[in-house]
Amino acid sequence: MELTITLLNGNSLPLTVPPHTTVGSLKSLIQQHFEVATTKQRLLGVNGNNISLSDDSKTLSDYGLHSGSKVMVLITEPAPIQVFLKNEKGQTHTYDVMPGETVTQFKAKVQNKEAVPANQQRLIHEGRQLEDGQRLENYNIRNQSTIYLTLRLRGG
Repeated sequence: MELTITLLNGNSLPLTVPPHTTVGSLKSLIQQHFEVATTKQRLLGVNGNNISLSDDSKTLSDYGLHSGSKVMVLITEPAPIQVFLKNEKGQTHTYDVMPGETVTQFKAKVQNKEAVPANQQRLIHEGRQLEDGQRLENYNIRNQSTIYLTLRLRGG
């Protein structure tokens, strides 16, 4: 089926795909052509009326799209999640983190709020120490997760 993919900035692209193509597969094709991450795409089928293509596992024909249909691509930013940081004094503070944020970036936030230099922070989640440069999601950190802050002792 022939589709016209259009971004809000007016850029458009004709695309030919089989009717059984899933929304998730279409998002991957859009990522290849427009360099917009699949996680930032929200698709709207324009086929007489506007249909939100919200289920990545459904096919385009499930949504009633056919040859000649238009698909609008809305680019969204992922919402931040809230995590809790419990320090050695037993105090808990809330932090907003973005999906994809690294441990190094999070340590900078902790340094600003807790006044503990990043190189003295030891962060633990579910028994695992968080390593600089890694993404928080690599440690299964999700919304409402608690991270524990202990201090590195500097020997001399």
